[in-house]
Amino acid sequence: MKRNFLLVLLAVFALGCKKDKGDDTTVYNWKRELYRGALTKDGPALVGSSEVVIGNNAVYVSTDYVFLTERQKNVQQDSIYKASGRMFAYKYEKAKN
Repeated sequence: MKRNFLLVLLAVFALGCKKDKGDDTTVYNWKRELYRGALTKDGPALVGSSEVVIGNNAVYVSTDYVFLTERQKNVQQDSIYKASGRMFAYKYEKAKN
């Protein structure tokens, strides 16, 4: 009896802790704006803090429209931010069709 109870408990625990894979393949139309950090005498041109946040001193560069999934959007947003040394950042908004 104890063995059956433990097997059921183990099965419930295993199924209850199953992670969502997050494989959202829905493609959205995004309005993508590129910003550059403002140049200052005091230090480097940074867009925002350690997260990808557009600060008040950021300078607008350009806008374009792209078709991406949520994951692709996040990867692009992080990669431009890291590759530019936190000087450039994308701001995304879902475009209305």
